[in-house]
Amino acid sequence: MLGRKPWLAVFLLVLAGCTLQPDVSQAAPNGRVGTAAPRLSGETLEGAALSVDFHQSKSVLVFWAAWCGPCRKEQPGLNTLAASYAPEGIRFYGVDMLDHDRALARAFVAEFKVPYPSLYDSAGSLTAAYEVDAPPSFVLVDQRGVVVGRYPGEASQAQLKNLIDQKLATSSAAATGSP
Repeated sequence: MLGRKPWLAVFLLVLAGCTLQPDVSQAAPNGRVGTAAPRLSGETLEGAALSVDFHQSKSVLVFWAAWCGPCRKEQPGLNTLAASYAPEGIRFYGVDMLDHDRALARAFVAEFKVPYPSLYDSAGSLTAAYEVDAPPSFVLVDQRGVVVGRYPGEASQAQLKNLIDQKLATSSAAATGSP
C-alpha cells in the first residue's frame, strides 16, 4: 500500500519527526522530579550576575511574570514564606518569565517588596530547562541539588507551606539518614 502512495510514507515520517521535540506545554506536572536540577544562573532584574549553588541551601524556585494575576495575588504570601524559612536555610529565588520589559518586572518587585532575587529569563531558557510552561509555578530543590517537588499553577500560602514542609524536610532527612 505504501509502495503505491510514497507521499503517505513521507508524510508519516515527517509527522513522526515532529513529535521528537519536547513540547514544554505538554510537560507532566512532575517533570524533572527526582533528577538533578538544571543550572540556575543568569542576570538578575537589576543586571547583576547570579549563579545559584543548590548544594549551599534548600531552594524554592518561583516562576512568575509581572502581568500574571495569580502571581500578584500570591506574592505577599511568598514574602512571608521566604522570611519564615530563611532561618531554616531555605532560600527563595525568582525566575521572571515572559516579561518583555524588564522595567515592568522591576516595578513588580518594588511594589510587592520581594525580598529574594529574581533572574530575568528573557530568552525562556531557564523556564524550558525546568519544564515550566506558565506562571506561577514552583520548583523545590533539596541540598543535594535534586528536584524534589513541583507545583504548577496558583497556590495558596498554606498549600506552598505544606509542600515545602513535606518535600524539603523529607529530602533533608533522607539525605542525612535521619528519621
